Amino acid sequence: MTKTRAELKAEAKALLRGHWGKAILLNLVPTVLTVVLVGVMMSTGMLQDDVSTLAWLFQVLSQVVITLTTAGVAMTYVRWLRDLEHKVRPFREPFIPFDAGWFIPLLVLAIAIDVYTTLWSLLFIIPGVIKSFSYSQTYLIYQDDRLAGQKPATPLAAITRSRQLMDGHKMAYFILMLSFLGWDILGVVTAGIGFLWIAPYQSATYAAFYNDLVRIQAQELDNEQPTA
Repeated sequence: MTKTRAELKAEAKALLRGHWGKAILLNLVPTVLTVVLVGVMMSTGMLQDDVSTLAWLFQVLSQVVITLTTAGVAMTYVRWLRDLEHKVRPFREPFIPFDAGWFIPLLVLAIAIDVYTTLWSLLFIIPGVIKSFSYSQTYLIYQDDRLAGQKPATPLAAITRSRQLMDGHKMAYFILMLSFLGWDILGVVTAGIGFLWIAPYQSATYAAFYNDLVRIQAQELDNEQPTA
């Protein structure tokens, strides 16, 4: 049985209790990078329709940095939930995806996810959104393989496994995201200040959701094992 939304959020709150400071700093890294990079592009006119090759390259690199640091934050919360004594380094762990051995595979994953999602979106917006849910656990699956000492899955295999993991759980994921709508509105009303606390709460909850999916999958595999 999957955990309820209330249980997932309670798990997130328990993790954050007494650790809000480092959690806020952890989530703040991709946000600050986004603001800085977008600010550079706006101030230099890089967001105009007619841009140079250099400007286009800067935009691509900026998107890579934002995507991978965001993935780094999500991966950190999964490790943190599994080990409550994990020493979180807010200004280091978002950049783990750029470490040797991690960067190229995660970059390939990011490109593959973007391509697949874009292709599905060409059919219609809704298929693209559904597929984005299906692929949402890909980075976390890759991390689990690495931490388990297994040969990391190929990009296609990791995406496929994310799709399989989310099979039957996409609606639950959507409703979980929707349950934060009130908090998101509060964040907007407070000129973004509220997101300092909302973002860690969301990240921890989504990490709890992933860990619960992994738990369910492990139980299902155990049940499928033939008895002696």
